[in-house]
Parts: sequence; structure tokens; C-alpha cells
Amino acid sequence: MRLIQTLIVVLISVMMKLDSRMFGRLNFERPLLTCTICGLLLGNLQIGLQVGATMELATLGMMSIGASGIDMNMGSLVGCAICIMTGADIETALTVAVPMTLLNTVLDTFASIIRINFTHMCDNAVESGDFAKAKRVDIVYGPALYVLFTIIPVFLSVYFGADFVQSIASSVPTWVTSGVSLGANIIAFFGFAMLLSTMVNKNTVVYFFAGFLLAAYSGLDLTAIALIGIVLAIILYTVKYVGTGNRAAVETGTSSLDDLEDLDN
Repeated sequence: MRLIQTLIVVLISVMMKLDSRMFGRLNFERPLLTCTICGLLLGNLQIGLQVGATMELATLGMMSIGASGIDMNMGSLVGCAICIMTGADIETALTVAVPMTLLNTVLDTFASIIRINFTHMCDNAVESGDFAKAKRVDIVYGPALYVLFTIIPVFLSVYFGADFVQSIASSVPTWVTSGVSLGANIIAFFGFAMLLSTMVNKNTVVYFFAGFLLAAYSGLDLTAIALIGIVLAIILYTVKYVGTGNRAAVETGTSSLDDLEDLDN
């Protein structure tokens, strides 16, 4: 059973890695989606959603720009799988994701060196007229390298880590686990700050504070607040656009009546 679950996680990781490289952009590289799929296939959707949401918030503060940044997707998936397979808590996913992310960074750097040689192989093949080789290097060798550097660390981490991850987690001091949790929360807040810096301006900041105060003091859950926000958005849209159109129509009609009255006179 453990082997089957591990292979399922490996397949998810391969799909995640090849998403923007072969499948277009299906957002399989986002922790929220991959962890949710992992939870669904491993039989614990709730944990998948919880871990995915937590890792998504942490990833917002580590958004990659070009080749920079840190990729926490693989670490998030492995941490989610280990939580489900061992029954550990979400904090364990964080403690697993951090070293897994560092390992993935090292492996990806080494793989990038190999991919540079693939680029030169394609250039040489095109210059010599061997287009079949150039196509083979691009379509076969490149994705195969991505798959190889994904399935090996994911398989070893999930298969061999599932048995003793709980004992490792219990041996870790409480202050370490608390520090990791605090760090993840700080990163999440930083991620939200990055989003707000592009979304909030002098015209929309009042709505942000209104939503914050409503969430902080109303006692309503997020679903109720979201529904209230939708209703308010519809009302504001109606007042600003539909109402303006009606006023314009009324003014046009009034002007027409005035013209008719002038003709009667």
C-alpha cells in the first residue's frame, strides 16, 4: 500500500514539474492544487487542502522571478504526502518541506548545468542539419531530465520517510517546530503584503479596511464575509454603471419632451 501511495505522489510530482514545460500552464506547480490532488488521491482531502493552503501562503512570500527564488512546490507535495501517510500534523509538513526545498534547489542547480549542455547539443545539431537530433534533445532529453531529477528525490523522501518521520518530528524540540511555524506565518504575511502593494491604492484601501474590520469584529466566517462582499460589489456596480445609464436615458427623454413642448408652442 505504501508503494502504491508513493507512486501516486511521484506521478503527481512529474505532472507538477512538466506543467509549464510541456502541458502549457495548468497551475499544477501551485502547492494548493498539487496538495489538494494529493489529498484526494491518498484519501484525505481535508489534510490536502489544509497543507496546500498553508504552503500556498508560504509560497506567496517566495515568488520566483525568472530563475531566481525558491521553489517550495516539491517540498510542499512531499510534506503533504508524509502528513497523510503517517497521520502527522500540519507543522510536520512544514518541517519536511523546508529541507526538501533546499535539496530540490541543489538538485535543480545541478540539472540546470546539464540542461545548458543540451542547449549546445541542439545548436550543434541544427548547424549540422541534423534536425531530428535537435528535436529529440528538445522533446525527449529535456523532459526526461526533469522527470529524473523529480522522481528520485520524491520517491526516496516519501517511501523511506513515511515510517520514521513521526519519530523525527517527536525528537525535534518544541522551540524548533514553533520557530518553523512562526517563520512560515511571517512569510505568509509578507506574501500578502506583496499582493496588497499591487492591489491597494487610495481608491480601494477603504474597502480593504472595511473587509478587515468586518472579519475581525463581526464574528462571521469567511464564507459569509465573501457572500457579503459579492452583494456589495453588485450593488456598487449597479449604482455606478446601471444607475448612470438610467440617468442618462431619463435626461435624454426629458430633453426630447422639452423639444416637443417647444414645437407645440
